[in-house]
Parts: sequence; C-alpha cells; structure tokens
Amino acid sequence: MNTDNLVDFRAEDFNLPDISSVNYDNQTVFFNVIKEEFTELNQKEDELPADVFAREYAQKIMDVIVMAAGGTVPAQDFLCYLYKRGIDGLMNSNLVRAHEWGILAVANGSKLSIERLRLFYEPVFNYVVDSNKLESIIEKNKLSDDEISDFVAQNYSLLLIDEIKLDLLTVAKKPISQNENFVRFNHDVEQANKKVLPRLINLIS
Repeated sequence: MNTDNLVDFRAEDFNLPDISSVNYDNQTVFFNVIKEEFTELNQKEDELPADVFAREYAQKIMDVIVMAAGGTVPAQDFLCYLYKRGIDGLMNSNLVRAHEWGILAVANGSKLSIERLRLFYEPVFNYVVDSNKLESIIEKNKLSDDEISDFVAQNYSLLLIDEIKLDLLTVAKKPISQNENFVRFNHDVEQANKKVLPRLINLIS
C-alpha cells in the first residue's frame, strides 16, 4: 500500500468506526486496538529474518499512516506516540513528526495527544491564563473545568496548522524514516505563535 491515493482511504476500510468525535475512553480503546497489532508483530521478531521483520513493520506503519491521512484520529495519536518513542533498531525518535501528527490529532479532536505533548501545549495554556480572560472564555463557551484544556488546545491547534500550513496529506507523504530538525520546527512555531496566540484569545473569548 502506498501513499499515492491517501484521500481514498477512510477508517471503515480498516474495520474501525468513525471516531472523529468520540469521548476520551473510546479514543483510548481505538488507540489500543492499533497498538495491539504492533505488539503482535513484535512477538514475531525472533521468528522472522531481520529484513522480513523490518519490511512487515514498515508496512504496518504505512497502514496506520493511511488511516491517519483518511481522518482516523487514533491513528494520528498512535503516530505521535510512535515517532516520539522510536522503534529500537528500526526507526529513531523523530520529534518533528511526533509533534506534527500530535497537533493534527488535537486539531481533529484528540484528547490523548494533548497529554502526550503536554510540554508543547503548556505555554498556550499559560498565555490564556495570563490574558485575564479565562473566566469570560469559560462563560462564553459554557465549559466545565475538565473541558478547558481540551478546548484551548484544539482551537489553538486549528489556528496553528492553518498558519504553518500543516495538513494530513503533506505529513503522510513524508518518508517514514527521515531526519528532521526539531530546533527549526520549534522556531517556526514560536514565530507563528506571535500571530496565532492573539487570534486564539480573540476567537474564544
């Protein structure tokens, strides 16, 4: 399976339901469904020749990328997780790709990737608090205490991906294993935040 026609694939092609707007518990369940397939493959590592195992692992990653590009949020979550930790002997950690998939997942309603990228989102939460508009934000959007972080992170992510031109297909079509400069990525985000954070406050307050 290649990435030439990613837009044609959707969650139902992989026997997963539409999870574009599900609660945290369901997101966790579907994330673990994907993770279990990798766990089963890992158990075959000693049985397969190294090159065969590597090819099957790469194919499994591509399957998840196709799901993610088709809008399956737990697949986007899983790629954030996978690229953040790397795979021993097969793929190094890639913080740029981890953040790209995580930000896209949060923009699409993920709650899991907010936790996984907590350090990334912490300055955003602090900016909102320091704006002295938190009470009006809560009141205007009828938010409970448990909903504030998710609401802020999702709206911020939507603005950010628009500003830095980040989209599912572009990220999905990158080579699975690729060296990327996280310092440069972080700098680009910091520059974007000069516009995005004030827009965020205007949008949600």
